[in-house]
Amino acid sequence: MSDSLIEELLAAREQHRAIVPPSERRRLSLAEAYTVQDRLREALVARGDRVIGWKAGFTNKAAQTAYGCEEPVCGFLLAAGVFPNRAEVPSARFASLVVEAEVAFVLKHDLAGPGVTPARALLAVEGAVPALELVDFRMSGKPVASDVVADGVFANAIVVGAPLTDVAHLDLAVEGLVYELNGAVVATNAAAEVMGNPLNSLAWIANHLGGRGLALRAGELVMSGSVSTLLRPKAGDTVRATFTRLGGVAVRFA
Repeated sequence: MSDSLIEELLAAREQHRAIVPPSERRRLSLAEAYTVQDRLREALVARGDRVIGWKAGFTNKAAQTAYGCEEPVCGFLLAAGVFPNRAEVPSARFASLVVEAEVAFVLKHDLAGPGVTPARALLAVEGAVPALELVDFRMSGKPVASDVVADGVFANAIVVGAPLTDVAHLDLAVEGLVYELNGAVVATNAAAEVMGNPLNSLAWIANHLGGRGLALRAGELVMSGSVSTLLRPKAGDTVRATFTRLGGVAVRFA
């Protein structure tokens, strides 16, 4: 892959600006896009950051259709983008901010595909926490799936709630969510919005990474995908997600 594309993707992150989607010049295959993502991840780690987990995107058919793909996509999470519950996060770190409410898993064992089932994935889970993903749409125009993959699936930051809840005996498909913007309820959903169950997403990520010669590691955090509508808060806004049994998580934007 072109070194210039890697530099362009790095600059978009560092300068908090949107770039023209690579597909407007040449549409990458998904395999090529993941190769670009791998090189981007390696470059960010070489600059001093650290991978602390992984994320799934496009975990519903509507998103897949909108971006022209037939399965979810996967990206990496970096230590520099982890914020605690009720953090104040500067809006200036985003080119175009979008917030997603998610179920996040913390792993107690390594998990590697192929052949990972949701039941096997559950055995590798220490517990789950409520989380908000602060996504950064770093592309102008109309990006396609391979653009999003190459970028790292628009990952920027996450806000992690507490406590860590044992989910061994919980049916996460029916985990309820109340989603609020500035104290007003904007949506209510169930976690079944994420591939029928967030554990299906976790298993998918493990199998996907296995196909790339990678694996989930004990201690890593996995963002399973958006449970609800996408919010576009501004500076001064507060977003809160309250789950039925996993608890709540909130963030304020400065």
